[in-house]
Amino acid sequence: MLIGRRTTIRGRVTQFGFGAFLSQKFLHLSDPTEPVHLNVIKYDENLCTEIKYKTIEEFLQTPSETVNSMTWIDIDGIHDPDVISGIGERYDIHSLVQTDITTTEQRTKLDVLDDALFLVCKLIYHDMDCTGQIIIQQMSFYLKHDILITFQETSKDLFDSIKNRIRQGKGRIRKSKIDYLFYSLLDVIGDHYMDVLHMMDTSVASIDNQLMKTLKRDTLESIYDLKRDILSLRSIISPFKEIIIKLQKEEETQIMQESTNIYLKDLFDHIVQANDSIDTYREMLSSFIDFYMILNSNHMNEIVKTLTIVTSIFIPLTFIVGVYGMNFENMPELRYKNGYFIVLGCM
Repeated sequence: MLIGRRTTIRGRVTQFGFGAFLSQKFLHLSDPTEPVHLNVIKYDENLCTEIKYKTIEEFLQTPSETVNSMTWIDIDGIHDPDVISGIGERYDIHSLVQTDITTTEQRTKLDVLDDALFLVCKLIYHDMDCTGQIIIQQMSFYLKHDILITFQETSKDLFDSIKNRIRQGKGRIRKSKIDYLFYSLLDVIGDHYMDVLHMMDTSVASIDNQLMKTLKRDTLESIYDLKRDILSLRSIISPFKEIIIKLQKEEETQIMQESTNIYLKDLFDHIVQANDSIDTYREMLSSFIDFYMILNSNHMNEIVKTLTIVTSIFIPLTFIVGVYGMNFENMPELRYKNGYFIVLGCM
């Protein structure tokens, strides 16, 4: 990835740039022209059914959830108020929660409600379909009894691996309560955080190599851009750690099972590692700035040294030329036969 290259961005962009970090911007997707996709997966240990609804009216006409089965309602697109209000009415989602779902500038937070959990977080990933773009979108989770409702801004589904595990009956999801599915989705989000950080590592190494080869102002600008992006990335990932701690201690709704805590602890370790990496990158970039200033100072010292040498040479020459350039009427040595050669020899 080249540092200094800018990529044209479409849509609504969160000002977070990734300027030096892979020389691109975070793209905050929320295209109101895309249709809303509503996908429902019902499963238990023995059976799995999946239905895709074209309209919210079609979904609301279906019977309620099957007893003893888990239900995952995956909604891609949050710009249609009829969809959000329809889901909210059916599952008794408070109007303030509905507002949080549709407001994409929400901070990462976990609300413990009377009989439900509501989580808002940021999903960051590298879009392979849009070369060189890091995309950020908001994702919301509403967890209630045996029902998990997820709200994404776009139809870009990053959870195909989870859906395939449910369809094929692989892993623990079909054998566990809905809280394990909730954890599994959070784990995927954490994996995408780590992927982005690995890309950041490449960008930091690129700046390091660039500092060793050339001294350009663009390099300093890239360092500052990347440092700003690191702070922005930290503001997204750091609260995630507190969310996991809160989930581990959550007992009021009795949604989170004790058996899931061990997996949450593993996810917590990954998020701590991500935060440590961010701190390391920030310290490295600070040292890069110091190193750049030292190199720039040394370069200026070399220039001053050269100018000093040149000046030292020309000061006596200037003095001699200045003396004999004066228009005094009586300068005896001017009449010497070899005066010119004597002065030239002194110079």
